[in-house]
Amino acid sequence: MQSLNYRFILYSLLLLIFLFVTPVVQGMPADIKGHWAEESVKSLIEEEILNGYPDGSFRPDQSITRAELAKTLAVAYGLKGSNQNVQFPDTDQHWAEEYIAALNEAKIITGYPDGNFKPEAPITRAEMVTMLTRLLNVDTGEEQYTIAFAPTFPDLAKDHWAFYQTELAAKLGLLPRYYGPEFSPSRLASRADTAWMLQQLRNLKTVRGQVLDQPEVGTNLVTVQPEEEGEIQIAVIPSEAVVFRNNITTTPEALSKDDQITIFYNRNDEPAVVKAFGEVNQKDLLGRLSALVKGRLTAEQISSILAGNWDDVKEGIKGELYNQLLNIGLTAEEAESILVQDWAYLDTISRDRLASALSAYLGITKDLSGAILSRNWDLIKEYARIELTAMALGRILG
Repeated sequence: MQSLNYRFILYSLLLLIFLFVTPVVQGMPADIKGHWAEESVKSLIEEEILNGYPDGSFRPDQSITRAELAKTLAVAYGLKGSNQNVQFPDTDQHWAEEYIAALNEAKIITGYPDGNFKPEAPITRAEMVTMLTRLLNVDTGEEQYTIAFAPTFPDLAKDHWAFYQTELAAKLGLLPRYYGPEFSPSRLASRADTAWMLQQLRNLKTVRGQVLDQPEVGTNLVTVQPEEEGEIQIAVIPSEAVVFRNNITTTPEALSKDDQITIFYNRNDEPAVVKAFGEVNQKDLLGRLSALVKGRLTAEQISSILAGNWDDVKEGIKGELYNQLLNIGLTAEEAESILVQDWAYLDTISRDRLASALSAYLGITKDLSGAILSRNWDLIKEYARIELTAMALGRILG
């Protein structure tokens, strides 16, 4: 009898050891077999980034909520929030509160104008690509787009709030192939979409380092010394790639020696997005000025004004400037005399009036427009800095 009790206790201990020590492997949901996103779903489940439902299904074609996506992205990238205070009233005590706080602090997600997050609301395609491009840090909200994009999708206009994020995602190859020919930004993203896009994002090749030489004009060839020890990287930047320098869109030859650079490659192993930061130069300032006036003057037009070639610019905006001059009290004869004269011979009063008209047309201060017209670089830098700071503060406080 004692022997039987001993064996019973031994078997019980072995069973407990088996139950608590042997890892539990989550079975693959049956409803992903043969699905177009099967491999991505499997990979993320194996890494415990995604989970199925208690009934053993994954429901790949079901929409995903904002809370579920917050958890998925936070787990995938190891993001943790301080959770010192409640950022959104409707996430207090919510099961995903910690994950939402983590993504909010990392500036990956934002709430709605009413201050809520709406954790149980389903994610749209536009919201999905915005979060993913922010997660990759190619879209931080500080970028200024001074170079026109040819729209990829006919139903996504340039004034749509997610236009640039969607274009960046398309260039990086993050969008499923069935997202077309229209993007349908308000359509709900599915759980399969989430798995596939997140897997593509995590697999993107990225090179970070320092630009070794000024790229030669026409070659688009950039040499980079990687941050980590390794061989020098040589990249040929395609013409369709998006290149930022100091958060202003530009061309590869505008990159400078010693710039800190990040090159994001697409799924075809081609540079798709380039972000570089370095010493601010004249081209940066021209780009910022163009962005500051909301594209009503291009960097080339501003450059012409600064070079004294007012005639190269005024014809394109003459009509609007003429009306602005009339609006500030000039007679038709006075307005016409200002616009037809060579800028070098305009008197102080005329310059002042033209600066007022130009500032009204461009939406900038009279001081900055006057500095542009007088080609005073020191004043331009100072006034541009002040106005850009004011814009940033207005965005934060507004």
